This record gives sequence, structure tokens and C-alpha cells, in this order.
Amino acid sequence: MHSVLEAFKACGWAAWLALLAGTAGIATGLVGAAMLATKARGFAWIPGAVAVLLGLSAVSVGLLGRSMGLARVDEALGYPGVEIDATQREMIRRVGTEEANQCVTIGASMGALPFVIGAAAVGIGLALGKKPA
Repeated sequence: MHSVLEAFKACGWAAWLALLAGTAGIATGLVGAAMLATKARGFAWIPGAVAVLLGLSAVSVGLLGRSMGLARVDEALGYPGVEIDATQREMIRRVGTEEANQCVTIGASMGALPFVIGAAAVGIGLALGKKPA
């Protein structure tokens, strides 16, 4: 099991983009949740929907990072004229796949909270928006 810092290093740029999307999603979701306590609660679904989209973006960035990492592993193993024996090839593929999978873990971790907060703000905001204040 990787530590968080090792997972960020293994994932690379995608981890930082997922962190940015997740953090922005959390902040936006909290704005939507705070709006539920005000007279503008009927409009709380708007920042909630943005938070859901940012949460899904964090997950998508994690999946994109994994795809790009696996492509780099395949590219590294496919250089013509480079002799790599089967055991080394399998070890490189296993380690590369493990590092690429860290992007999915980070993306899902960073996208879960904004998704939940945003979905709650959307649901409650739409339900309360139909009731008179």
C-alpha cells in the first residue's frame, strides 16, 4: 500500500489536477450546503450541481491519468532494438500498472466528498425550493 505522497508521485500531474477539482468541488458544495440555511435555499441546487460535476471531473482526471500512465508503460516496453527479457518485462509492466492505478485511487478519493455534498445540496435544495419560505 502506498502512502499518499507516494501515490501523488506515482500518479503525477493528474493527481494535482484531481486535487484541484476535488478541493474546488468541496468548497462549492459547502457553499450550496450553506445556502440551504438561508432564504436562497431554492437556489442551493446550482452550486450543488457544480460540486457534483467537479467531483465527477476529479474521478475522470484519475481515469485519464491511469490511461496515460498505462500508455507510457506500453510505449517504454515497445522500443525497437531494446532487448528486455520476459521477467523484466513483466516486472516493468506490473510496477507501471500499479503506479498508474494510483491515479484512480486519488481521483476517486478527491471526487467522493464533493459528489456527496453536491448531491445532498441538489436534492435538499430542490425539495425545499418547492416549499414556501
